[in-house]
Formats: sequence, structure tokens, C-alpha cells
Amino acid sequence: MQRNWRKAFYEHYATPAEKVFPQFKLGVVIFFWGLVVMYSANQLLEPSLAQEIVTLIGLGLIGGGFLYSMLAQVRMLIGRFLTVFTKNKL
Repeated sequence: MQRNWRKAFYEHYATPAEKVFPQFKLGVVIFFWGLVVMYSANQLLEPSLAQEIVTLIGLGLIGGGFLYSMLAQVRMLIGRFLTVFTKNKL
């Protein structure tokens, strides 16, 4: 049982960076769309509840995009450590 868990962990994190990088790029795109939404709300909308809601949506996109891209970055980092420090030890 523990062997299967370790193998699944290794296979998930030892994925080549070329396959994980699109996840990182998507997170960055979502992050910047959140910035655009927030900037646009502050520049184009009059101070009102609608402006605050649109700004909140922008903040949600910023946070979600940041989290998504950082999870991909951590996955790539752990994958690099695993490939360097484990040479068929499973």
C-alpha cells in the first residue's frame, strides 16, 4: 500500500516540466486578466456597489490565478528535486 502511494506521488511530481508549464501559463493569464478587470473597474466605473463587486471579481481572479500558477511552479520544483535526488530508488 505504501509503495503504491510513493509511486503515485513520484509519478505526479516527476512529470516533465513541459507538461506542467501550460498550467503555469494559464495561471499567469488568469492573474493578469484579474489585474485588467480590477484596473478597468477603478478607471471606468463610478464609485458604487457595482464597482466594488467588479473589483472583488478581479481580486478573485488575481488570487485564483496566483494560486494556480504557484501550484504548478511548486510541482515543477518538487519534480526537479525528485529527479535529481532519486535515481530509481522506488
